[in-house]
Amino acid sequence: MRITNQMIARAAIKSGLPVHQNTLLNYMGYDNTQTANSLLSSLGNTKKANSALQGISRKNNRQLEASAPSLKDIAEKLSAEGEKSLFEKAKKTGDTSEIVASAEKMAESYNKTLKYLKGSDSSLNKFYLQELQSYTGQQSGVLKAVGITKNSDGSLSIQKETLTNADVDSLMAAFGSASGFSEKIGYVSGRVAENAAAWDTSYLSGYSNTGKEYYNAFAKGMYDFWG
Repeated sequence: MRITNQMIARAAIKSGLPVHQNTLLNYMGYDNTQTANSLLSSLGNTKKANSALQGISRKNNRQLEASAPSLKDIAEKLSAEGEKSLFEKAKKTGDTSEIVASAEKMAESYNKTLKYLKGSDSSLNKFYLQELQSYTGQQSGVLKAVGITKNSDGSLSIQKETLTNADVDSLMAAFGSASGFSEKIGYVSGRVAENAAAWDTSYLSGYSNTGKEYYNAFAKGMYDFWG
């Protein structure tokens, strides 16, 4: 069955995640002749498939395997709800230090993940990069209010004093579950981690495994992302 932009758009709307102008199909190469004749179309040849995989920096991929799960864990911690959540504890005690520390760690892990995504040749990673940057762009005003600024290169910088002095409500607006920001960051970074693991698993395999496993990992990431 041929997957169209309209089908992905409907799935995105259903999941609550936005589809941007550069959709996943664009990154997969359906809209570009040169890209269409790239890695996916070369998987039928052992040498070409292995050569394409060998062009990916294993070091960069290993770094993604470390930074993306860290970003996911911190984002999930910030978006957690309930009596034991960071925000509920801060409301009771008036102490926001744990939220501030988590926000700082999130910005650090985000910057590392962004850096390694930019250095990746994976089409899925390019898509995930665009999604992460989109989310921080949408949230930039609220983040800036608590001392976190999105820079021109997409990275985040922290104004320590502003962040430390931010009240609970402002921090919740930036990172809490109601904003949806931390949840989206956590979701996408989890997919980045899975994609990095899939690459590492299939890296040294031959044609029967390499091309097949890479394509399966690619396709699985596409469908899972949209729920």
